[in-house]
Amino acid sequence: MSLRKKYVNSALANKTCTKCGNTYPRTKNYFYRKKHHSAKNVFEYYPLCITCDNEKTNNWKAKNKDKIREQQLKYLQSEKGFFKSLYNSVQKSKRGNLFNDFDEFMECWILQQQKYGENCPYYPHIKMTRIKGTGKTTPTNISTDRLVNTLPYAKDNIMFVSWKANNEKGEISPYLAKRMLELIKERRRLNLFVEIDTETRNGRTFVPYYKR
Repeated sequence: MSLRKKYVNSALANKTCTKCGNTYPRTKNYFYRKKHHSAKNVFEYYPLCITCDNEKTNNWKAKNKDKIREQQLKYLQSEKGFFKSLYNSVQKSKRGNLFNDFDEFMECWILQQQKYGENCPYYPHIKMTRIKGTGKTTPTNISTDRLVNTLPYAKDNIMFVSWKANNEKGEISPYLAKRMLELIKERRRLNLFVEIDTETRNGRTFVPYYKR
């Protein structure tokens, strides 16, 4: 075991803010920091103390509200930004959410695209959009739909469909109902759930096909 003490440059123990002129300990409690661009396990501290840095940021935001709004809108209309917004809504849903994280949610969209592209699975003639900032609902925008409404959001129970199709489920059309059943039948567990639910709603006991 070495008895040598680690050398500490006393000149670097403190740091003076270039704006207010106050001197504080050179720590993350007083200055924001970032990893050094080349040295390992070394940090570079910002020239302004945290108080002055926050004040500078708030002043910039106050003077650039339109620019910030434009940047936020651009992000929300990007694929990642738009689906992040959808995922946040799913997480807050009272219907329940079985997704582990955003990546798992996003994977469902990637797999769906391989089969349907960006067209609505319920209304194939509608190419879905990611329009934000109009102040009104866009019927062609992508929305998250649960195929079986009595089950929570999960990998086997969602489709990304147009807002128009999702909204019409309140007054479901024969075509839309038929298309939903086609999608449910492609998923074995959901199809089994629907069969059991149908028998239960009709006061009958569900009998598996191999016992009939």
